[in-house]
Formats: sequence, structure tokens, C-alpha cells
Amino acid sequence: MTEERTTDTDAEELPPPSNPLAVARRLLPDWQTEDGQLVCRRWRGSWMRWSGSHWREVDEAQVRKAMYERLEHSVYLTPVKDGKFEERDWAPTKQKISNLLDALGSITLLPTDMDAPAWFDSDGTGPDTTGWGPIVACENGLLRIRDRALLAHTPGFFNHVSVPFAYDPDATAPEWERFLAKLWPDAPDAINALQEWFGYVLSGRTDQQKILLMVGPSRSGKGTIARVMKELVGRNNLAGPTLAGLGTNFGLATLIGKPLALISDARLSGSDNTPVVERLLTISGEDTIDIDRKYREQWTGKLPTRLMMLSNELPHFGDSSGVIARRFIVLNLTVSWLGKEDTTLLDRLTAEMPGILNWALDGLARLQRNRRITEPVASREAVTTMQDTASPTSAFLRERCTTGPTCTIPVDSLWAVWREWAEDNGVRPGTKQIFGRNLLSAIPQLTLTRPRDGDSRVRTYTGITLRPSLGNAD
Repeated sequence: MTEERTTDTDAEELPPPSNPLAVARRLLPDWQTEDGQLVCRRWRGSWMRWSGSHWREVDEAQVRKAMYERLEHSVYLTPVKDGKFEERDWAPTKQKISNLLDALGSITLLPTDMDAPAWFDSDGTGPDTTGWGPIVACENGLLRIRDRALLAHTPGFFNHVSVPFAYDPDATAPEWERFLAKLWPDAPDAINALQEWFGYVLSGRTDQQKILLMVGPSRSGKGTIARVMKELVGRNNLAGPTLAGLGTNFGLATLIGKPLALISDARLSGSDNTPVVERLLTISGEDTIDIDRKYREQWTGKLPTRLMMLSNELPHFGDSSGVIARRFIVLNLTVSWLGKEDTTLLDRLTAEMPGILNWALDGLARLQRNRRITEPVASREAVTTMQDTASPTSAFLRERCTTGPTCTIPVDSLWAVWREWAEDNGVRPGTKQIFGRNLLSAIPQLTLTRPRDGDSRVRTYTGITLRPSLGNAD
């Protein structure tokens, strides 16, 4: 059959809107590099586009706008009488564009369980990255930390973070190092911890399951460190939520795709901060979470976000298990430069960013060797204080009790000692049931039994008893 057309234009001919998948395949080269690698992908309900150094989320309205403009003057053929075909305008509409984007999303979809950073390649011909370790994207290439080799940028590396300057192996940061030495003249372990944290954030790793907390008076250096970190990761890679906001319905939406969340005033109001504690544990613990987003589909996945908090005092978190306190690395700053601020310091530090990058990479290398972030001596004391504040039950256990599989004590005996301890320490004892629940949170292996004592059975905890020096009521 001979195809005849009636045409008045030289507009691009595409498959008809009734076949969106065929249209999507025709348009796909627009989203590919010269060697065929995709630069636009669908991932966890979002459109992601490669910027040349990293992948960034694109607002769906922008993708729709591009499709409307792309198809505005396109045409398609439709059969008419006598084996002839008639040319018609593609005429994009909301429904046609929605169907097309759905088709494009299906053929560019990345696995939902893939977390950034990760290597991928649609045809399986990507590099063998076994043993490569962390990669940090810079303006001038992908830096392999293992040997400081600089590799070419590629959309086959699915990363969300790129430092906004070039890697220079010879760059140093003397002003930055002098600044930190003033903050912690007698605590080199605090500087080491900060150095490892900077490298940890750059690497994209989340396996340490830690939160950095800097505590100190106003103008003690916290804000300057935070601004340097912001310059290092890039402003577009930073979220700035409030601590209370994390517990709200849409409070986590701003963290999606952001490697760092900077909470500049880590204070909570109100007595019940359980939702905030749960969110902090989920984010830092690498758990999968469902996140509600306004007017968009729910996002499900593991957030890549590391949490960094600034506070004038140790925050109070209500957590009967005391687990939240152990997630923190606390850096204490004690000297205030209020009224003596150096207004040119930040400009001098910003000029040293390539050197600060090398400083952070040295910290990452030490983290790789030691496998955990340095815990400063002062941090241990602060974590214990936070744990006791968050969970008075944990403080009671540490001061008065010992635990183990052979330890036992009658419930009423332990309850009586707890009430006495709570009164001495200004803590509300609550009810016996609440005390038992808090004990179970702090000691998961605790069990409640009813062994026979003569003609009666006595409710007894197994797994805990009082310290011998205090006497064991049994």
C-alpha cells in the first residue's frame, strides 16, 4: 500500500499521542550523551538530571514545560480514506504530556532500592569499581580517595554531592588550621573528630550512624564552622530544618537528596518530643522511611542526610532507652569572641576551600583506617549527661544496678529503690508500669517471671539486680 500524505509544513513527525511509549523512545536521544548515556532519570518518584558533575532533582513542572515546548510544533500521521494518511498537529495537552512522562519514566527508571552514591550503567559496560572505595566529585573530576586519582565525570556515577571547586593536590589551609587550634588548644581529638566528620559528609557514607553536635556560647566558632561546611558541600546540597520541624507531617521533605542538614538552633519546646527523637533515630540509623510531600506522591527510601546541630546548651531529648544520646558526637566550645569578632575571617577561610578539601580528605582517610569517627574525651562526658537527661532510668541503672542473665530482683524491691533515687534526684517516679516499660527499653533482655516463694508467687525481674554494695533485696 502506497502511503500518501497531505502536508503543509516541515514539522517533526512523531508517533501518535495514542502510543506514548513509541513517542518516548523517539524522544529519548534528547536525554542522552553522545555515547548514549542517559542524563535524565526517574528515581523514587522524582525526576533526576545530571548537571555535569552530579545528579540533581528537577521539578516536574520544568520537565513538563520542556515537553510542551518540544512537542508544540510536532505532527503525527493518522489514516484516512483510500489508504491515505493525514498529518495532524500533535497538540500537547495535560493528559497527553502525563501519558508521555509516564512512559519516559518507565524507560529511564532507576531501581528504587539504589542509594546514592552508586555506579550504574544501562548496558553493563561501566567501570569495574571493586575496591575503589569513596568517590568525591569536584569541579575538575571524580576524585578516588584511595589513591587521590582524578577520574572523568560521568553520568554513570549516581551522586548528589559535588564540591563547587576544583581539586588541587597541593592546596593547604593554614588559616583554617590556626582557627581550629584556637577553638580547641588542648583537645586535638576534637579537631580530629571534626576533620573526620567533614570527610564523612563528602564521601556520601552514612554507615557511622552518628549525629554531630557542637555546643558552646554565642560567637564561639560554631557558626563559622557551619558556614565553611556549607561552602564545602555547596549551598544546593544543604537543608536547614528546625529540630521541632522534623517531627511535623512534611518536615522531612526538605531532606530528600540532601547530604547534610544543618540545624542551627537545636532546641525543643514542649514535654513530648517523641516524634522528633524517632525521626532522628530513623535518619541517622539508615532506616527506610516514608516521607509525605505536599501535592506529590509519597517518597520512600533511605535518606542520604547527615545531621549537624548547633546549640548553646546540651539539648534535652526524652528517650527511655537512652539510645538517642549514643548517636551523638559532641564537640564542646568554651571560649566566646562576642564583641571581638574577626569580620574578615570567613573570607580568608573561603579562599582556602581547596586546601580545606584536602584537610577533609585526610580526615576521611583516617576514618577509613580506624573505621569509626574519633570520640573526644569531652564528648563521652557530654553523651553521658545527655543520656541521663533523656532517660533518668538509664542513670539509675548505671548508679544503682548491675545487669546480667543470672541477676534477679523482686519487682517491688526495685520499685522501692527507684522511688527513693527519683526523689533524691528531683525526678518524677511515675507509675510502676511506666518504670517497667522504661526498664525494658533500656534492657531489652529483661524478663518478668513469677517464681514460687513458699505458698505464693513473687513478680520478679530477671536480668537486673541491685549492686552488692547496696544490698540485694531478694
